[in-house]
Amino acid sequence: MPRFVLTGAPGTGKTTVLTLLSRSYATVPEPAREVISEHTASTGERTLDDRPALFVEKLVERSMRDHEAASDTGVTIFDRGLPDCAAYAVVFGLDAGPVLEIATRNESPVFMIRPWREIYTTDELRQATFEQVEAFHTGLVDVYNRLGYETIDVPNTNPEERADFIRGQLSQLAGG
Repeated sequence: MPRFVLTGAPGTGKTTVLTLLSRSYATVPEPAREVISEHTASTGERTLDDRPALFVEKLVERSMRDHEAASDTGVTIFDRGLPDCAAYAVVFGLDAGPVLEIATRNESPVFMIRPWREIYTTDELRQATFEQVEAFHTGLVDVYNRLGYETIDVPNTNPEERADFIRGQLSQLAGG
């Protein structure tokens, strides 16, 4: 069955929308927070900011594992896709080439949520400025476009309306 990606820069409301979508579809959570949490639990270090190459490597491993483990019995929506790992590499000034080589194009379009200053907040794991979030979004769009993905912009509305928009698109795309 079809697999879709819901992506956007940190703090755009992806997780909230994905939680609403989980009532209707199989969903896979964002790997970045899991990677950071596991790193903190095993080392006591709060972030991987000082080791971006290790962070990207762990993101790629987790993203590939999550994709392989996802069910094939219905529509699955991932909070971020493998191309997001390449966008992280670009933001950190790393060579994104190796990630781009394995981030092959999926047949399904990608749902893209744009940064929205009015809802952006930081927390203990999300420390980026809004300007950094906008730069990351630009990198995401570039990576997905370079790989030939079709992107569907999700409107900046309340979470329920965003989820309804995606459900409507999925009904047309996957009969979901």
